[in-house]
Amino acid sequence: MASLRRRLARSMAGGIAAWLLWAGIAWAQGTPALPPRRPPEPKPAEPGNTSMKPGDFLKQPTDPVVAMVEGHPIYFSDIGRAVPTLPETLRNLPFEILFPVVLDRLIDEQALVAVARRRDLDEDPAVQRDMQAAADRVLENALLAREAAPGLIEEKLRLRYARQFAGRPASEETRARHILVTSEAEAKRLIADLNKGADFATLARQYSKDPDRDSGGDLGFFRRDQVWPDFADMAFMLQPGQISQTPIRNEFGWHILKVEERRQIAPPSYPEMRDRLREAVMEEATQRAIGEARAQLSIRKFNLDGTPMAAVPDITPQQPMVRPQEGSARP
Repeated sequence: MASLRRRLARSMAGGIAAWLLWAGIAWAQGTPALPPRRPPEPKPAEPGNTSMKPGDFLKQPTDPVVAMVEGHPIYFSDIGRAVPTLPETLRNLPFEILFPVVLDRLIDEQALVAVARRRDLDEDPAVQRDMQAAADRVLENALLAREAAPGLIEEKLRLRYARQFAGRPASEETRARHILVTSEAEAKRLIADLNKGADFATLARQYSKDPDRDSGGDLGFFRRDQVWPDFADMAFMLQPGQISQTPIRNEFGWHILKVEERRQIAPPSYPEMRDRLREAVMEEATQRAIGEARAQLSIRKFNLDGTPMAAVPDITPQQPMVRPQEGSARP
């Protein structure tokens, strides 16, 4: 037990920063950020009572006070908000083990805050700026959480999945290798060597100018829409084991292609896509909230010399040669 408590204490050693960042963590996980709880106002004394009895302040059945630090209450709900910030291996421990350790950590935190206020650190201009920045982040995350909340309802996520994936046919993927060289003549020479029996991966390691030469030019599996059109046409025309007899040119040079294998991939299931769908909803909510906020506010930008900043031209790139995606390679 003592060893377990030491592990918990070590895991929470950096807790102060974790607590300050809790609002951002909560929003990223789809949990609305909660504002700091204020102590309840003392209830007026009942007629005939001149004062509250000791312990009356602690009698809050829905959210009891579990500790007091210089008059600052720590609520049971504060424990609940702290537990999700623990590492997953500790988060699932029995509550009777977590409770005293987390409570002591919150007491440590409030003790440090109390001493900092006694020393008037909250009056320090630099500290005030940091406190304002932390408050700004909480407000920002609270707004984004509220904007995203409607789209994160399970029913909405399932409808989104149905629109994007349900009923979609299986997609074809190809695994291929390539060699990238700087001239057509060199590409044709290598194709001739390959036709005589040279090993493709070996030639890729020796001659290819692409970083994937270390893996023998292996691009992994990719769909047709993940690579530039000419490369896709060749990759999905060749059969496994075949090598392109004509070099393919783009702005990077001349490519020689060999198809290794092909497969059919069924659409992903809802459980597989749920987290990505949540991320997409939150990203859309963020962009929407930013756009709406900017549209209704006066915003001016200045250069370092104080002169107004000219409008920045749109440098959004046109359709990329390859649409990057996790697990895909760029020829």
